[in-house]
Amino acid sequence: MTKISVNFATVAKAVCMVKWREKLSLNKGYLIISAIASACAALFSVVHGDGVVPVLGSISLPQTTLCAAIIGFPLLNFCYSRVIDPSGLRSVQPLDVIALVGLGAILAIPPVLIDITTIFPQDINVLLPDSLLFYPAIALVAEVAFHLIPLAALTILTSRRTAPFWVFVAVVFVEPVFQAIFSLGAGIQAWLVFGNVSLISAAQIWIFRRHGFGAMFGLRVAYYFFWHVIWGSARLVLLF
Repeated sequence: MTKISVNFATVAKAVCMVKWREKLSLNKGYLIISAIASACAALFSVVHGDGVVPVLGSISLPQTTLCAAIIGFPLLNFCYSRVIDPSGLRSVQPLDVIALVGLGAILAIPPVLIDITTIFPQDINVLLPDSLLFYPAIALVAEVAFHLIPLAALTILTSRRTAPFWVFVAVVFVEPVFQAIFSLGAGIQAWLVFGNVSLISAAQIWIFRRHGFGAMFGLRVAYYFFWHVIWGSARLVLLF
């Protein structure tokens, strides 16, 4: 019995060590992402200056990004303890990066088609070169606000040790509902946006459960690049 107990204790200790190392690696990744996003926000405020920007309006992008980075760190660790098992995540390989970029490009096609058929307002995007700084920063804000906060909040409300599947389903629709409210009065366009953002959010939650926060953030940045940066500039010539 003593030998069996020792073996169980050894296995449990080994499992804890693996999880600790995985969390340490994932935390380093989050800190790097936060530092890059915060630096982009600070540079954006220098280059772009004060003024109204999409979503935030006149709210300071550097302050918002820094707050999101700080709030997101404990929330992410909570998610790695209650929502997903960090030791079960697949590491991102070079082919995965290519797949994420390709998926970001594919997800950008529906909003482009919506824009062509119903035409969004002219000033919905930050234009080049400022967009290269704005969208990595706002991507971190969006991931914390639309995914980490609701994931943690809904998981706390459940009595289960790990997050049930319905929590992930509910979180998928947080950002689409926000977008629908933001687009209130746009009619069919608002419904199309709701469906499109739901698809994107579902893909991100799937990536988060499979590869972790870094991959989810990377997918959003890739999507933003094709939708807001490339199409954001092209649409001014093609649609107006």
